[in-house]
Amino acid sequence: MVGHQYNQFVLPVDLRNISGQTNIGYSGEEMMFRVSALLASTALIATAGSAFAQSDIAPQGDDGGIEEIVVTAQRREQRLQDVPVAVTALTAEALANRGINQVADVARAAPSLTVTQSQNPQNSSINLRGIGTNAFGIGLEPAVSVVVDDVALLQQAQAFSGLADIERIEVLRGPQGTLFGKNASAGVVNIVTQAPTDTLTASFGVTQTTDEQTRIEGSVSGRPNSLIAVRANAYYDQRDGYIRNLTTGNKLGAAESIGARVRADIDPVERLQISLTAAYSRDTTSATRTWRYVDPAARIFPISQIGELGNLVLPSLVGIDPGPDNFKARQNVEPEIVSKQSMYVGRATLDLDFANLISITSYQKWSLSSLGDDADYTDLPVVGRRTGGIVQSGNTNTDQFTQEVRLVSSGSQFLDYLLGAYYSKGNSDRDFQRLALGPGASNWVGGLKTRTVALFAQGTANFTDSTHLDAGIRWNSEKLSADFLNLVIPTRPPANNATCLTRCFGQTSDEQVTYKVALRQDISRDLMIYASYATGYKGQGFDLGTGASPDRFANPLQPEHSKAYEIGLKGTFLDRKLQVNLTGFWTDYDDFQAQSARVLADGTLDFRLNNVGKLRSRGVEADISLRPFRGLQFDLSGAYVDAKIRSFEGANCYTGQPAFDNVAEADRVPGVCYGASASVGTQDLSGSRLANAPKFKYGISGRYETELTNSGLKGFVQADWTHQSKVNFSLLGGPLTVQEGYGILNGSVGLEDPSGNYRVSLFANNLFDKSYASLIQAAQGESLGLATQQVLPRDARRYFGVRLRLRYR
Repeated sequence: MVGHQYNQFVLPVDLRNISGQTNIGYSGEEMMFRVSALLASTALIATAGSAFAQSDIAPQGDDGGIEEIVVTAQRREQRLQDVPVAVTALTAEALANRGINQVADVARAAPSLTVTQSQNPQNSSINLRGIGTNAFGIGLEPAVSVVVDDVALLQQAQAFSGLADIERIEVLRGPQGTLFGKNASAGVVNIVTQAPTDTLTASFGVTQTTDEQTRIEGSVSGRPNSLIAVRANAYYDQRDGYIRNLTTGNKLGAAESIGARVRADIDPVERLQISLTAAYSRDTTSATRTWRYVDPAARIFPISQIGELGNLVLPSLVGIDPGPDNFKARQNVEPEIVSKQSMYVGRATLDLDFANLISITSYQKWSLSSLGDDADYTDLPVVGRRTGGIVQSGNTNTDQFTQEVRLVSSGSQFLDYLLGAYYSKGNSDRDFQRLALGPGASNWVGGLKTRTVALFAQGTANFTDSTHLDAGIRWNSEKLSADFLNLVIPTRPPANNATCLTRCFGQTSDEQVTYKVALRQDISRDLMIYASYATGYKGQGFDLGTGASPDRFANPLQPEHSKAYEIGLKGTFLDRKLQVNLTGFWTDYDDFQAQSARVLADGTLDFRLNNVGKLRSRGVEADISLRPFRGLQFDLSGAYVDAKIRSFEGANCYTGQPAFDNVAEADRVPGVCYGASASVGTQDLSGSRLANAPKFKYGISGRYETELTNSGLKGFVQADWTHQSKVNFSLLGGPLTVQEGYGILNGSVGLEDPSGNYRVSLFANNLFDKSYASLIQAAQGESLGLATQQVLPRDARRYFGVRLRLRYR
């Protein structure tokens, strides 16, 4: 679980939400858990009295300069300014001040990070420097690994839960496979949660917003005796919908989350520490899509092949004005997506004097159920009626066991080293149904089993006090086995292209070696330059989705490889009042794994995974912090990313693309569709930009704190501005899936007592009320019809709120 952060919280206005009278229900056991957590939080505040002490969040160093941040980007604790890796590090203070509650929010503070967020977390992706993996199936791993307390999440969708009780978040840009494994070919989002404290501490917070979000969080930590220290946290988050369903009168897009984490640090004997963690979360949403563009000639899948029914699309959209500001929908079946995850981690650290021997054992389980997804996104009863079955639904269940052992040298010597071994075993299963009156129906089950073994090592040769060479290597061995079965729907004929009517099986294995070398030179303690070269690797995959076939099982997706060159400068100047980190990078990818889609002749949506060919991502990044005097701080971050396809012949054409037939190969040029029509033609995408990869993105944050009274009462004001250039959400291009560039302004103002015990703040998100999409897709796949749908995130509208935070220490 990746739960919610603790530094900002929410007080309920309508207590019926707490008692469970919401649109989204709970079982009796979960209701008892929720009520118990809230009662415990209330008791915590009642007993705290006036014993609140100094907050452990310090906006600046004691002298007003920039405080040093310690990170574990190289699996050992180091100063951020000493690490030869491009890292954006967000402390608990930064998360609190910016109101970052989800991994998607981190993109506001890390310009090279973008998120393609669908209404279903399983179809969402996290990208770094323009590179990520967006695939609907379970047979492909992500390019950006999300790691929580040294454990990588099996499915990237797990990261779209909330953030809670977080010590810091590190965004590591570029291939990190040497230390973090094969699914980190583009980078890592490393999340570190708060550890138990030796003294009694507690926190409680509430948030209420004008769009009816109610959020409550609480934590307690301490050491009851010399043997054990314990930390526990819990949260509850509920928000109303914001997409009006004109058919039912309800609001879609509602969300409700609940979660908890308990960690115990045990010191059974001298030099040995054991840490045990258990975490659980449950997330429910009714998120949906809205129409962005509808051509009068467009027909809606999957009824486009059923006589005149396809002509009913326009009457079914009465009252809706398709466009970027469309927050209305018409659906006769309303969606519900429920995900649950649990994680159990055991960590043991043995101090051997010369090194620390670390063992990390984990087991995680995640499930997602998607019910009532009205695939035609209209209120047409011929498809959306429940009588004939839910239009589109599915279930995914995954679990994974991991074991990692590391030997990390202690102290500073000529050679600082890390040796490690890793083992994992994972299982993923998915079933899917898409019911329609005619062709285009789908009903299948698929599964994937993985086994990974790896050995890795990294060392730092300290030639002098100022010259250091870092080198690492990783050997990785993996085995994959997959199965798939197309089930015949009794009331529907199988699609014309249906294969695997008897179960298809596939198996593959692979071994790869990745490595990294970095040379860094300390000009002074506060100025370092470095240059590095690293290779990355993302494993093979199976195309487990609608359209799976024996041919695809016989030819699994090939591994994706990357080669990264990077130079950087990290410096602190003006008596630690100015910090400048600059990075230049150039990364080449071979056999990039991507998904595209088209509608086949029988009306079936066919999503297909491909090895695209060659990509290149290059650019410049900057992170600048300024603290001119105590109380005032500015943070500027920006990225120029040129992420393009170098070679991808034979790609599908985009929706409605003009097609040219009977053109000789020698006369063909990139970006032009060749064939009888766009639905069957192909194009060469060489030179095209990657999907959702803005060329420019930057953010500016400013905060001012000052004493308002002689008693020390402080006031603060903060503003955060982020801007990105336009993107195309389709790898295939086309004008209808473009999101123009936009900027978002957030702000807050508040009061805090002298010791940091109490804080109250008023905030506004999206102050200029700028609508934007987190995903735009062709309504009928990528190759038929002129209609597009969009996912409008909650933050695409302006809202205001109040936060209250109480702390005890």
